[in-house]
Amino acid sequence: MSLLASAPADFAAAKCELACEVLRSFGALRFSATGWSMLPAIFPGDTLMVERVSADQVEVGEVVLVGRNGRLCAHRVISREEDCGKPHWTTQGDSMPMPDPPVKQNEVLGRVNYVIRNGKCLAVSAKPSIAEKVTTKVVRHSFLAARALVYLHRTAPISGMKFVGSAAKRRQNAAHGVSRG
Repeated sequence: MSLLASAPADFAAAKCELACEVLRSFGALRFSATGWSMLPAIFPGDTLMVERVSADQVEVGEVVLVGRNGRLCAHRVISREEDCGKPHWTTQGDSMPMPDPPVKQNEVLGRVNYVIRNGKCLAVSAKPSIAEKVTTKVVRHSFLAARALVYLHRTAPISGMKFVGSAAKRRQNAAHGVSRG
């Protein structure tokens, strides 16, 4: 039983190690976001495009990928400080009420530059728009609002796509000589 209980933690740690190695070796990483902590900038299912950066390149306002305790976390940098010449950063998820514990230099894996959402590549801004700031404040204080935002995001039709009903699809196929075989 203890082997099964530790399997999710071991799997998460292995994913974190693999992400670190990919960033070290290739300088870039893509993976799918799973949590709600960065709403509205990042939604569950968005593909994050992460680029390796050195510690001196990390700026306040940017979203960084942090590897800590065998887990990956992409949160916004809200402050940078130095203790005895060693930098550390404070990060916080946009929709989280409290900041994360300080991030050490060796825990910063890279910067999230873009997200791919509904087939579109969107830049992750270090300075959120007024609408994003308002939405952030609302979802930070209301789980119901965060849930509604994720629901609307999932159910909203993707722009540019046409949904064709079955009768119309049959007529379209017949016009092009396509049969149901």
